[in-house]
Amino acid sequence: MTHPTPDAVRHLIAFRGDRAATGPATWGQRHIWRDIVAMLPDTAFFNVAQVTFVPPGVGLPGVLEQLAELVARHESLRTLAVPGTDGALGQRVLAEGSFEADVLELTGAEHGAELRVHFTEAARRLESRGFDNTADVPFRALVGVLDGAPQAVVLCLSHFAADLTGVRLLIAELDALLAALAAGTAPPPRYPAREPLEQAEFENSPAGLRMEEKALRHWSTQLDRAPADNFPRPPGDPEEPRFWRGELVSRAVPEALRAAAARHRSTVPNVLLAATATLLARGEGLDACGLRLVTANRFRPELHHSVGNLAQEVFVAVDVSGDSFADALRSVWSATLGAHRNGQFRPERARALTEEAGVAVDCLVNDLWSTTRDDDDRPVLGAAALAEAARESEFRWADRLEQDEVAFFLETFDVFGDPGLIRVTLLGDTSRMPPARIEGFLRGLERVLLALATGEVAPADFPAVAGIGVPGPSGPDRLGVPGPSPR
Repeated sequence: MTHPTPDAVRHLIAFRGDRAATGPATWGQRHIWRDIVAMLPDTAFFNVAQVTFVPPGVGLPGVLEQLAELVARHESLRTLAVPGTDGALGQRVLAEGSFEADVLELTGAEHGAELRVHFTEAARRLESRGFDNTADVPFRALVGVLDGAPQAVVLCLSHFAADLTGVRLLIAELDALLAALAAGTAPPPRYPAREPLEQAEFENSPAGLRMEEKALRHWSTQLDRAPADNFPRPPGDPEEPRFWRGELVSRAVPEALRAAAARHRSTVPNVLLAATATLLARGEGLDACGLRLVTANRFRPELHHSVGNLAQEVFVAVDVSGDSFADALRSVWSATLGAHRNGQFRPERARALTEEAGVAVDCLVNDLWSTTRDDDDRPVLGAAALAEAARESEFRWADRLEQDEVAFFLETFDVFGDPGLIRVTLLGDTSRMPPARIEGFLRGLERVLLALATGEVAPADFPAVAGIGVPGPSGPDRLGVPGPSPR
């Protein structure tokens, strides 16, 4: 018998920090704020969540106290957005207030077989509520309790407050605080790190502005090397809603990436990006493509442990005109190395350069999975084992949106509870990528990676290996998508 998921009980947890202060927003905050405002009221799209586990011996009061300690330690967790009447964005740090902590209490006797289902559903509800960044503390949590003992904690933050690296730093810090509490030792001190107000001060300093000029020169160089549009054919009639997101859950893709990286003496992230760029460009009949990527912007020592939204999007032009996949890998390596070194700038200035150049920068790749994987020394799988794993891959339509500003947005994620899986999602503008093309791209990318794991694939052959047709001047050719209809 399946029991309905119990309701979590919401607690308001008080916090008190060191200071209240105001100042201009950072470039990272301004970058995400524009996207948040553009997507209103669906701001939950910009939430970032991570889970950790509670060591034995720590009670619920102790968990809630350590959550309050996190908020007290990090100003970004108690910072509000302050839109100015002149269009400028500011930030305001609260000295005190409260945040929401949901507590889901379960009993093993009643819910034993459904514990993960119930906790996952409660976490989904937590993450699906948007933040009002002008009024809400951008931090909330969920504590899962089994038979009176806390088991797991989910931290959920607005992207305005922190990027994924920042949330992972919070998880590591919470782990250390809970471990000290369980052992009865002193809590670990906070790592010294720059707060968002200090980051904004640096960005507006002479050194920060020189850094920005260098980054914008690099952006302009990449615009010069990119095609005007990754989808050169005229747009078609969109579906309703217009933007569709498909997802492929695969056990074969991680193994194929490991094998291909070993074969080509490269890294897993580079293989994934080069394969994606090559399939996108060659599938549209182009020899290059322009992509927006996310860079963490944490090269400086004072930013290594900063909990804030430092990440920004950078633009790269990837040349896939070569005769071998190794050529595409070299192009990716060169382009991304330069981009990650030049990732801090005012987003509105980059937009102005882009508009002046007349280049569409509406294709994004955000590889979150590679940053969570652990390298291992297991032997790579052969062709037969990879093909067997691929037979388990599952495609589904995840969601459909009325509005967005992308033509192509590919992301990768790990799968909670199964480190051998990857979840690859693709959000497409159906006027540029019909639903069959979205599904065909994801399935085709898996096929290409399997082929690269065991042999050589020339960039010109990517569409054929993927099973997608190259569009003609008036529209797409046969898409060659196997499996069920996307509807």
